[in-house]
Amino acid sequence: MIEYIKNDAYGCYVFQNGKSIHNKSSNLSYIKKLCYGALFTYEGYLKAVQINHGKSYKIPLYIDDDIMLIPSGRARDFENIWINYAAIKQIIDMNQSIEVVFNSNSKLMLNISINAFKRQISYLRLIRNEKVKHFHS
Repeated sequence: MIEYIKNDAYGCYVFQNGKSIHNKSSNLSYIKKLCYGALFTYEGYLKAVQINHGKSYKIPLYIDDDIMLIPSGRARDFENIWINYAAIKQIIDMNQSIEVVFNSNSKLMLNISINAFKRQISYLRLIRNEKVKHFHS
């Protein structure tokens, strides 16, 4: 299971089950490929969320129940890390930053407050519930 996706100078690293796999494309290009695999475009997803919810910044990405990605910053920023909410075991508040512990017990420090991350999780759940509702209608 994907834990997080992080850029480097030569592409991105996809961290899965405590191991990393290098990809020659940026993390945003990798995200777009994941969307294509789920039969939608990233751009279309963003536009739909913006129209339906008015949110245009740090939009979480729900692909399926195994891939629920939360950006740590703006999607196009090099420093942005996509965290898979489905792979999180625990979130530890470290005063203005958090430590994310994944199901594999690997850890990641993020310069995000616990409250900001919780807001992202709430928004992700809202999007997930809406997508699942439409799919089953």
